[in-house]
Amino acid sequence: MTEAQVQARREQILDATMAVFEADGLEAVSFRRVAAHLGCSYSAPYRYFASKDELLTALRARAFRWMEQAMLEALAGVTGFRARLAALSRAFIDAALSHPQRYALMFFELPDSDLAQRSLELVAAKRDSLDVCTQVIAQGEAAGEVVLDCDPLTASHLLWAGAHGIVSLQIAGQFVMGRSAEALVPTMIQALMRGIERDADREVGARPGGP
Repeated sequence: MTEAQVQARREQILDATMAVFEADGLEAVSFRRVAAHLGCSYSAPYRYFASKDELLTALRARAFRWMEQAMLEALAGVTGFRARLAALSRAFIDAALSHPQRYALMFFELPDSDLAQRSLELVAAKRDSLDVCTQVIAQGEAAGEVVLDCDPLTASHLLWAGAHGIVSLQIAGQFVMGRSAEALVPTMIQALMRGIERDADREVGARPGGP
């Protein structure tokens, strides 16, 4: 079997695993259920994943790749730093709310396992997903559309933290006082910009002899 065939089969197994997971939850995921979904023998998935932990770690990587793709697609044709930042935030939140179980999988940790730290596949997927935001912010800075008070990586972490907070509140049903995820996104972007953008007046006032 060629490398391409192996990878294709792995993807089929991950498709089946995601289907089982989203239908019935994490506890329902087993090699037996996945094999039944694929219509193959119980032992077949073991040829591609050595354990359930390894399978779930690969599934987590796929969840990060899904979020990465959602954000990249949202950026297509969007110009202007603030517009691109808003598109990223909305894409993140919309994707998470449309597939909350898949989103939760991104932050799921296997108990008593360091596989997440050792998995190059998962580490790369996490990095590349966040890097979509980091690159948008870095490009805005390079184009002179924003002067940052922190580095782009820090700013992208703050963007994810804000978006994650909105998603968590929405999923938990905590918006009960006239607010919504959609309504809060523009304000979140404004707050983020105030937090990451350098304040020229503050810098002048801090200099000796400044007003």
